[in-house]
Amino acid sequence: MLNKKIFITLAAIAALLISCEKEEDNSEPEVDVNTTSIIPSTNFGRPNVYLGCVEIGSRITTIKVWDHGTIDNDVVSIIANGDVIIDQKTLSGPDNPISVNYDFGYNGYNYITLYAHNEGDIPPNTCTISINGREFVLEANLQTNGSVDVIVSGYGVDCSTSNGGNGGTSGGTGGNTGGSGKGDVKFWVNRDFGCGPITVNVEGVGSSTITAYHTTTPDCSETGSGGNFDDLPVGTYNYTASCQGYTWSNTITISENSCLRYELRI
Repeated sequence: MLNKKIFITLAAIAALLISCEKEEDNSEPEVDVNTTSIIPSTNFGRPNVYLGCVEIGSRITTIKVWDHGTIDNDVVSIIANGDVIIDQKTLSGPDNPISVNYDFGYNGYNYITLYAHNEGDIPPNTCTISINGREFVLEANLQTNGSVDVIVSGYGVDCSTSNGGNGGTSGGTGGNTGGSGKGDVKFWVNRDFGCGPITVNVEGVGSSTITAYHTTTPDCSETGSGGNFDDLPVGTYNYTASCQGYTWSNTITISENSCLRYELRI
């Protein structure tokens, strides 16, 4: 009877060890954590202009892309961590987005870049990107790309440390310099909508009024047309804008030592 008990005990231990080995074999490999930006200086021969940072909760994503504002035949490629996930596609509106599933592959820092194949009927080329429902806007032209840091949060890094560290250049001029922890944004329009001055409100910051339009993307140092917000602490802000008959609302992401040039489009 004693030998039988010993045999049963040894068999149970062996089964447990086999079970543990199977669990260990089926475990996921450890995922690398990037603690600094991995935006390259160029993609496809064009400099990457750093436009900001967005935080997401998982590296496993559904990415949707559509034309920002007026549908004007923008043709784009979207690059994520060096992979072309959307290749030379014409953008439609938010009711018909281009959708792809993508695993960013890293926790912490990743990146996404807009490459413009044209500037559409209304320059520059702009698109809205949604990553797991988190929306932001990118712009590019035939000389430069637009890039953002995409941070899978919860691994000791967040957008407060983001500044396009691997060579992405700052979008626009007139932004802050020297590690201030702050950045700027300029809201602008590319034509007269016939609705009078446009009042822009950034939640928790204040308001500014757009009084003139630009035919090309303005520098942030241009203040005569209004729409400027300077020295905002890095982070994400809600904004609303309105004039007679038109309203806009979305979020913007302010990054350190950079200026976001944000076009309001209809």
